[in-house]
Amino acid sequence: MSLRLLLVRSVAFILLATLALGAFLVYWHAVQRVNADMRAAMVVGRRIVDNAVDDAEEVALPRRRLELLVADFNGDRHLRAVLFNPDSSVAFYSYLQPPEHPVSGLLFNLLSGPPIVEPVELPPAFKNLGTLMLESDAHNEVADVWNDAALPLTILAIFCGLILLVLYFTLGRALKPLEDLTFAFARIGNGDYRARVAAFSPRELTRLSTGFNEMAMRLSEMEHRNHRLHEQLETVQEEERIELARNLHDEVSPLLFSVDVDAMTIKELAQARDLNGVVERAHAIRSAVVDMKRNVKALLGQLRPSGLHALSLASAIENLISYWKSRRPEITFSAECPDKSWGSRIDSALYSIIRESLNNAIKHTKPSRIEVLIEETYHDVLVVRVLDDGCGFDLSAATGGFGLIGMKERATLLGGTLVVENRRDRAGVVVTARLPLPSDAEDQAYQVEEIAAQ
Repeated sequence: MSLRLLLVRSVAFILLATLALGAFLVYWHAVQRVNADMRAAMVVGRRIVDNAVDDAEEVALPRRRLELLVADFNGDRHLRAVLFNPDSSVAFYSYLQPPEHPVSGLLFNLLSGPPIVEPVELPPAFKNLGTLMLESDAHNEVADVWNDAALPLTILAIFCGLILLVLYFTLGRALKPLEDLTFAFARIGNGDYRARVAAFSPRELTRLSTGFNEMAMRLSEMEHRNHRLHEQLETVQEEERIELARNLHDEVSPLLFSVDVDAMTIKELAQARDLNGVVERAHAIRSAVVDMKRNVKALLGQLRPSGLHALSLASAIENLISYWKSRRPEITFSAECPDKSWGSRIDSALYSIIRESLNNAIKHTKPSRIEVLIEETYHDVLVVRVLDDGCGFDLSAATGGFGLIGMKERATLLGGTLVVENRRDRAGVVVTARLPLPSDAEDQAYQVEEIAAQ
């Protein structure tokens, strides 16, 4: 779900809850109003009856008076009067005024309670004529309450709908910059570093758009720089190939030609049985072959890397430990190094740090055991430890030699750290280097730059 719809849905839940609460309050108020009006109508009706029969002793026709009393309730909106004969049969009853806007039975049952039915105590002069009952009827009152409540509820519902509609279009306008930014990021991801976004009006989005444009500009510059380095690399490789071809042509080709000439001459001398000439030409061929071997060896030296680059890091460390084992057989060495490469920069730094740590341990701490540990953590950090069980390291007397400074500088140049401290589990020193592993793109860019610089 998009952020726009998510926000609209959250606000819609709040508005619906508000609308439901408002409807409940209106319902509760309507029920209270209907009950109060019915009780008030019953009080008024009893008062009307009392006023109509308060002169019962002076009434000449009591029956007629009761009929007129019931007729007085005709057209009443809330009460119905019923006159029962002594045998409980209905003698007379009044007619209610029908509501102008009738309501459904379900709504009527929700808003009104059971009708109020009360017998009216008549004076002794009327008791033999029957019984008068007053019964409430809430149809008109429910219709009035509903008509009064329908308008506020309708207005509230329309208001909530308008809020959602305005919020939907407002969020669409406000989030439009984020859509543009998402499209621009997609272009960046596809390698189009020319993508730019317009400066957005809100202050927060202005900083975001400015930062994106600066990032895109730097990526474009890096791409241009990488392209230029790639061209330089191709130029350097082409120059190296031309130089090798020139060396082969200038140094080896003449020697091969001289060997060919001497070989043809030997054939002629052999036919002429000139053994001294054959021997002389054979020596000339041998001399030319020696020169060719020297030239070819020099060319191979240019083509083939030497030192650490010729071996893997694990093999170079193994050769280093073998070197010290042959000279210090009393020291036990162990190494745990993955047989892999982390790039020329890191491999070279690791080898230098381990070599200097071994030199320092053997020279200063008099150890009987030295361990070399290399491992990768889950946080893309390479951890190197060189531990010994010697006499330890006096930090207060440390002179800060160039060996330690050089190791720390190598770690710092790669964005890492190097710590030299005494071991806590036993006597001895531990050298710990933590180097962050670069991404593949960073390592390739560095290699291209390094080759171009050479």
